[in-house]
Order: sequence, then structure tokens, then C-alpha cells
Amino acid sequence: MSANEKHSPWAGKSILIVDDYPAVRRAIKDIVVSLGLHVSEAENGLEAQDILKNKDFDLVISDLVMPEMDGFELTEALRASPKHRRLPIVIISTHDDSKYIFRTLRLGADDYLIKPPTVEMVKIVLARIFDHDW
Repeated sequence: MSANEKHSPWAGKSILIVDDYPAVRRAIKDIVVSLGLHVSEAENGLEAQDILKNKDFDLVISDLVMPEMDGFELTEALRASPKHRRLPIVIISTHDDSKYIFRTLRLGADDYLIKPPTVEMVKIVLARIFDHDW
């Protein structure tokens, strides 16, 4: 167990990061790994659904605009699935317009982050999702 995992209230939690840009996935991964979480990655919503068929996660962090299946569609699909209905979903996007934020929340996302995320922003979301103070 790393030093980060020993001091993190989220040690052992697993996150699926869904984004079509490898650099964005890497940036988010670096933040959450530094906080002691385990990470898997997908390039779009369809790939995420395939991964979710075989592995359980504590949280999905998904981009909004992606080819194949976007964050709106992934959120709808997960909320319609009995297995994933309660799986926390955080949408992350460069779109900071309230119409995008409200739409994702109405579809069932648990939170919304604006890119690029900071460590503090991610900590706040993780604390809210996993009900821990940081």
C-alpha cells in the first residue's frame, strides 16, 4: 500500500475514466491515483459499457462530448440498467453552460466538473460522492 493510499479516505475505491483524449484521461488519472484510487480507462461510452459488464466500479467519471456514445447517452444507459442504476457518475466537460450541466443532472449524473479539473475540485466531488470529509 502506497503512502497516498494509507492517508486517503478513498483508498481501494475504483474509478472508470471515460474520455476520448488520452491526455485528459492521464490528467484525471494522475489526480485520482495521487489520492489513492484505482483507475481503469475507456475511450467512449460504448467501451465503458463493455468494461462495466465485466468489472465493478465505485465511480464513473465521463467526458460529455465523445464519439460512438457521449456522456449524455452513457448516463442514460447506466441509469436504465438495473446493475448500474446507483453507480455514481460525474460528468467532466469544457462546457460550462448551465444547459449542459442541468441536462446531465436531470439524466441522473451525480455531479459535473469543468475541465481542466484541479486536485481540490476532485477532492470535493469525491468527498460528496463517497460521503467523507477531506
